[in-house]
Amino acid sequence: MAKVNTIANNGLTIVENYNKLLEQFRKTKTIDDVRILVASVRDFISVYKRVDKNMVNEIYEKLQSKLQDMVAENAFVYDRMNNRVEEIRNRGYDYANEQDDTQAVQSKALQLMSQMPKVMNSNHANRITKVLTDSINSGVIGSKAVLELLKYPAYADMVSAKIRERAFEGSKSSAEQAFDRLKESELKEAEQGLASVYMQGFHLRNIEKQVNAFKKPSAWNPDEQTA
Repeated sequence: MAKVNTIANNGLTIVENYNKLLEQFRKTKTIDDVRILVASVRDFISVYKRVDKNMVNEIYEKLQSKLQDMVAENAFVYDRMNNRVEEIRNRGYDYANEQDDTQAVQSKALQLMSQMPKVMNSNHANRITKVLTDSINSGVIGSKAVLELLKYPAYADMVSAKIRERAFEGSKSSAEQAFDRLKESELKEAEQGLASVYMQGFHLRNIEKQVNAFKKPSAWNPDEQTA
């Protein structure tokens, strides 16, 4: 079995190991780096706690400070990214450049009404569905007309959620659909980034709690109270 190279057997002096740890502190950026650093600090404490308590205390305090800084930085990044996610979610399509099709929609809606049965009941459900589906399939104007028709409870109560959804999607212009696709893509990427930062913060805070327990006598030496 290969010999594991640790502070206890690496042949370096306490000062050399101390300087080596300082370099490790500087290079620590990720959660994996932090875990390795914590293990190195534990090793340093275990080996040198009876040799130089001042140096051991200094290393321990540097570890606490490093974690505090990383937790604070993570919280800052999380807030910034969370704001970004909310900004994307709240971003709305600008209809200013869309052509005014109000009259065409109203005309189509009246046409649909004329095709509706005189008595609205479940016996006519298939007929209603066909008329509305044909209108949706005709394009944006037809879809908007269906949405206009569904503002009236007498028609709305007879229409399935699927028809509503199809009419809503069909009412969007090609430009609005492109906007929605871009928004969805950006939101997905931002939410994934936010989730990653959250998990980093979760692990960092857990490690920070563990490190704060180092000062308990059992973590240093069960037979002595270490200041």
